[in-house]
Amino acid sequence: MIDVKKEALRYLGYRGKEPDEATAGLVDKGYDELSAVSHPRDCYRIVEKTAAESLLKGDGIAAHLAESSRVIFFAATLGSEADKLIRTAEIRNMAYALVLDALASAMTEAFCDALETRLHDEVGGFFTWRFSPGYGDYPIDIQPEIIRFLNADKLIGLTVTESNILIPRKSVTALIGVSDKEQSKGVRGCAACSMRGRCAFRSGGGVCRG
Repeated sequence: MIDVKKEALRYLGYRGKEPDEATAGLVDKGYDELSAVSHPRDCYRIVEKTAAESLLKGDGIAAHLAESSRVIFFAATLGSEADKLIRTAEIRNMAYALVLDALASAMTEAFCDALETRLHDEVGGFFTWRFSPGYGDYPIDIQPEIIRFLNADKLIGLTVTESNILIPRKSVTALIGVSDKEQSKGVRGCAACSMRGRCAFRSGGGVCRG
């Protein structure tokens, strides 16, 4: 499980550096406020790979699931109150808004990690790492189809805009391949990502968790 505060600081550019007292105070305050208003929710479906071919587009997904027989599709969100807190801060204090945004992203990642652990306990077998639309050549415009497939709008209040942005913003859709035997590790990280040429993390000497 990731350390939310440390991960948020990494998003903010503190890679191997301690934050100043003011920033550390904002992180502590933001963590407490976000924890109070966030209401993480998720939904998922486990299907045979052959039953989900219309949702498995791109060479990256084909390679990712090459040894999988089943696929878990899931959606997870922190909820709309986290978005509202960030928007309010954008009006009053942009520095604090940036801290809240980083914390909310880290909280979403931590929630997805916890969900994946829960799914593994429930489903068993061997999992691939999770793969989200927009990563590699998996098209971002698959988002509406995944939302419909999961009934995520009704189950957890998750929708998608015409430009394929998830609402609430601090939300994730992803898939995980499942096999009854251990799967080889596929390409992960910058080498497989379509954002590698314009990524803020790479330009700053870091990487994301993709």
